[in-house]
Amino acid sequence: MNGIKQVITVAALCTSSFLATLPAQPSADEAAKIFRQTENKASQYDFSKIDNYVIGLKTRKGIAEAELVKIITQESKTKMEKARAIFIWIAHNIAYDTSLKIRSKEEALRQGRGVCEAYSGLFQSFGELAGLEVVTIDGDTKQYFYKRPSDLDKGGHAWNAVKVDDGRWMLVDATWGAGHVDNNRFTRKLTEYWFDPAPEIYIFTHLPREEKWQLLGKPVTRDEFLRIPPLSPELTTWGFNAEATFAYFINNKNAAFPEQFSIDVVWKINMMPVCDALSIGKSYDFEFILPQNDQIAIIVNNKDFVFFEQSDDKFSLAYTPASKGQVIVAVKHPNGKFGGVFKYDVK
Repeated sequence: MNGIKQVITVAALCTSSFLATLPAQPSADEAAKIFRQTENKASQYDFSKIDNYVIGLKTRKGIAEAELVKIITQESKTKMEKARAIFIWIAHNIAYDTSLKIRSKEEALRQGRGVCEAYSGLFQSFGELAGLEVVTIDGDTKQYFYKRPSDLDKGGHAWNAVKVDDGRWMLVDATWGAGHVDNNRFTRKLTEYWFDPAPEIYIFTHLPREEKWQLLGKPVTRDEFLRIPPLSPELTTWGFNAEATFAYFINNKNAAFPEQFSIDVVWKINMMPVCDALSIGKSYDFEFILPQNDQIAIIVNNKDFVFFEQSDDKFSLAYTPASKGQVIVAVKHPNGKFGGVFKYDVK
């Protein structure tokens, strides 16, 4: 199983425009629901103490696995905290093996690297040693560049589910949480939204072979999984409602999402077109909250800038495309340059 997210610094999403015949958009009622923010269960916790403790650990080489787990979870009181401590340790200590050779948890512990089987095997083994109920799940995944079924990851992927304090099963992908691979080089970068992602968003990228591990009231079919775009759980931290987003894409066969570039942005999205193509002469509403940036613009055909109106940390724009081509929503960086986030076609 070779599944690690190839490039995902901030939810590297893409369009499913190969299925769309017309630019589809949610209705006003659907949009109001999509941008009614909800939070993952894990986001209700303050993990800073646990995270800082685990990141600061120095353990000797060759330490027995049971002893290592005892040290890792020493500051953890609840099942959720133990699962978090294990997730953080693995993410900070195991690199992805780009040679795709190290698959066992034992070898991964010795060499500090492995593929998804090693990551998920470590998470299950550590969790069980900490007294948790953990399972390893295998299935198919979609990378950010997914546009059609032929783009599906080859070789499959493995991740975990763990039962936490309220009796619910929680999903964890320690492999994708550890970082990303670009040009066969692994970059360690903790991506926390792969710890307890909402099942309604997780299903956009992960399809377990056993239907029950979708953890959805009504499981999706394989055909539905192949049709919907690879949306990331980070959308829920940006203001997307998991349940409404899931319902919109499952119920609308022509629904699509704009292509997104890999760029670190801290913001909340109050409104944006949920589609991959804009129509000439039609007005589209954008509204973002950006506490750490001072300008947003739409770049038209890589040359003309249309700037958002700013009121404190709120940036808004009613944009009407006037010509065919492409428009990019871009954020100004401290270095003065604009970095693209979303890209729409204009038809």
